[in-house]
Amino acid sequence: MYSIFSFTHYALEAMFQKIELRRTRDFSAKVNATFEFLRQNFKAIGKCLIFISGPFILLQGLFSGLYQKEMLSFDPNSGGLFGNFLGDTFMWFGISMIFLMFGYIVSLIVVFEFIRLYEKKENPELIDVPELWEAVKQFILPMIGAGIAITVIISLGILFLIIPGIYLMVVFSLIAPVMIIERKSFSDAFSRCFKLISDKWWSTFGLLFVTTLIAGFMAFVFAIPQYIFTFLIAFHKTSDVGAQPELWQQAGLIIGTMIYSFGANLLQGIVFIAVAFQFYNLVERREAQGLMSKVESFGQDTAQSAKHEETY
Repeated sequence: MYSIFSFTHYALEAMFQKIELRRTRDFSAKVNATFEFLRQNFKAIGKCLIFISGPFILLQGLFSGLYQKEMLSFDPNSGGLFGNFLGDTFMWFGISMIFLMFGYIVSLIVVFEFIRLYEKKENPELIDVPELWEAVKQFILPMIGAGIAITVIISLGILFLIIPGIYLMVVFSLIAPVMIIERKSFSDAFSRCFKLISDKWWSTFGLLFVTTLIAGFMAFVFAIPQYIFTFLIAFHKTSDVGAQPELWQQAGLIIGTMIYSFGANLLQGIVFIAVAFQFYNLVERREAQGLMSKVESFGQDTAQSAKHEETY
């Protein structure tokens, strides 16, 4: 019976080799682990992002497209600057920002909860959408509150001196993994971020900068349709300033903006995953939780082996 169990266990390991999260990594190892994790779990995490945060992002793209359409369609000779133009423009922009906030926070929760479950589950391929949706419902309000508080703090830092604002932006990049993976409150996570990032600010900043740059370059592919229709409308306006863009041009701009918003949001997951690996790296350097877990599991395996030898 024991041999059958062992065979099944090793067969599962052979089919799905989990990445060890709780270990120290240098800069290049964190980047490599980020893309290896994404390659291994692309289908599962992509499905969860599409079904859970996708609707928010598509709506954000829709209203952002409407905002850009209003901007590009404006006729300076109409005299309606303070009428419908500003009203419609600010309305679409405001609604777009609201859905952008929700889409960003929901995506953030999905990615970090996926990583938490990846660590816990024997077979991470079993992580499903309803399981992550429960986490979104649990964390959406705390994360919105945390986001507002952090935005105010960082804005004050930038207002008085730019450098403190940049410093705080990097420190608080760890707030989401601490709150979601470790299930800590905002107040506890606030102080823990400073403790974890001590002496490792530059490496965290470098990882954020590089992965954001990579995600930005990759997102350019999704932005091509939006740029094409923006150019077509701008070219149309140069030939006749008062002319309105063709309906197909307006529709193309809106759809192109939705495509870009959706693609850029999915690629934002690269940055979130990199932050998670930095979080585990910092925790392991300071607390060695992964090492202690290995020592404990080694002791349990030794005890179980001795028990089986006595039994059989």
